[in-house]
Amino acid sequence: MANNGKKRWLILLPLLGILVLLVLVKLKSAPKQVSDGAVAPTVTVGVAKARMLQQSIVGYGRAQAKKIWRAVSEVEGRVIYKHPDLEVGALLKAHTVVLKIDPADYELKLAQAKYDLSSAQARADMIGFNQQKMMQSLRLESERLDILTQELKRKTELLKKGSVSKSVVDQQQSQVFSQQQKVLELKTSVDLIPSDLAVAQASVLAQQARVKEAQLKLSKTIITLPQDSRITQVNIELQQVATLRATLLEARHLEVVKVNAQFNHSHARALLSRVWQNQQNKAQGFPDVRTLPLQATLSYYTGVAETEAIQADSIIHWPAKVTRITQGGEAHSNSLQMTLETTNQWLNFDPIKQPPLLEDMFVEVKVASPLNAYLSVPLSALRDTQVFVVEDGVLRKKPVKVLFTTEQYAAIDSQLPGTVQVGEQVLLSDILPTLDGMQVRVVETSP
Repeated sequence: MANNGKKRWLILLPLLGILVLLVLVKLKSAPKQVSDGAVAPTVTVGVAKARMLQQSIVGYGRAQAKKIWRAVSEVEGRVIYKHPDLEVGALLKAHTVVLKIDPADYELKLAQAKYDLSSAQARADMIGFNQQKMMQSLRLESERLDILTQELKRKTELLKKGSVSKSVVDQQQSQVFSQQQKVLELKTSVDLIPSDLAVAQASVLAQQARVKEAQLKLSKTIITLPQDSRITQVNIELQQVATLRATLLEARHLEVVKVNAQFNHSHARALLSRVWQNQQNKAQGFPDVRTLPLQATLSYYTGVAETEAIQADSIIHWPAKVTRITQGGEAHSNSLQMTLETTNQWLNFDPIKQPPLLEDMFVEVKVASPLNAYLSVPLSALRDTQVFVVEDGVLRKKPVKVLFTTEQYAAIDSQLPGTVQVGEQVLLSDILPTLDGMQVRVVETSP
């Protein structure tokens, strides 16, 4: 009997469950009907308005000294002095004597040149003195010839009157001829003196040039740094012989550093053309990039935080100025190279917060235009070449032409027909699908 009771319960339990299920279905209320307005997606919008923006481009390059000085030996000789700090990496001030070459041979050549100059000058002076002496003699002899000629004329008149004999006249005539010969010889000698004097003066000039050359070579035995520099190469040691035209050392100018940075060609051209067009007073003649109001910054990243985010204190900045623009070369056919310069402060610099820019540092270069007012929208509003404007809860598609972008905003051409206007709300949220004429509900407005 007990088994029969269990079998009845096994049959009744499923039936009871089905009955309960039917009761619950009957008691459940019907789903509520929702109006079409309630399913409109909620969106975030931004505002199209004029913002102060600046266009910028980013490139990369290595720091180099603007001026590289190489001490090339212009004389030969043994090195008798080397500055104790003349080593690779040393920092030396301008006008520091770094090397001296034995000057004995060049002092001897200078002394010989000075002696030859004195001899040539003495000969020229002697010729000049003789010229004055001979001219004085010529003047005196000419006066004597005039006297003898007058006397001959007087005696000739007396001969006609019979007061003197013909022998007296002949004797006087002989004296006149002799005096004429003497005057002619003196005049010939005087006429030759200018050419002799010119030769002597040319010899003086030649000897003066030899003296200057000897002095110059003697000065080349002392090698002095022309500017504050960092020594990058030393090829000579004390007591070694310096040969002619050998590079003794190399130094890099400390104050001015240049960076040849590579930029995307199209981005750089767009920036430069826009800045050039915005200039009111354009320079006459060839365009000069140095006159453009470009803002440039060099950045060196010293480290990365544990979260992989670069912290502000791990970046070192140096202000710079764009000085030249060149092509990128064969290896960078799609790039434009800009040369930037910055001034290093080596005296009293902060080695932690603001160290000097060192040779071969790989830096990021940012070049930006001046701040200017542009019609702009947030970046997230862009849908390729269009944006969606929210008008009375309805999306309207409008075309845009992007001039440039920043980290947050896109500057757009306000002259494009049918583009977004100042004060209009633009869609920021990503909704699928996004259709023209679609109804939306604005829940947040970003600045």
